Amino acid sequence: MNEVSASELLAAWESGSEVSVQAKNALLSGAHFNVWLDPVPAPRLRGVLRRRVTATQRRGRTVVGATECLANLAEMGERGLLVGYVDDRERAGYWFQLYVDPHPLKVIGCVGVGISPGDDPVTGSA
Repeated sequence: MNEVSASELLAAWESGSEVSVQAKNALLSGAHFNVWLDPVPAPRLRGVLRRRVTATQRRGRTVVGATECLANLAEMGERGLLVGYVDDRERAGYWFQLYVDPHPLKVIGCVGVGISPGDDPVTGSA
């Protein structure tokens, strides 16, 4: 696999959670997205996500889907997952962080962060 297309990513979603529906709608509306193809161990991703959610909430930013996503990451054991995003900041104000099982391609977690178009999606600051 050299890259993940929008249609492949849309087909990889199984969750009907509110945050997943929002991210899929953003993708259908043409929002920019990317999935990195280098797997990262699920426990490492869970630790990073936990710290980012805490820091983002301290800044007063809205975070949706984090509890479910953290639980899904915990269920993945030591598996290597792909990380991606759907950037819907221009339309709805959310940056959606995705966690994807590469075999078979399946979105196992999605977190939406409410940040402005000019803000850095990783740090949450301008």
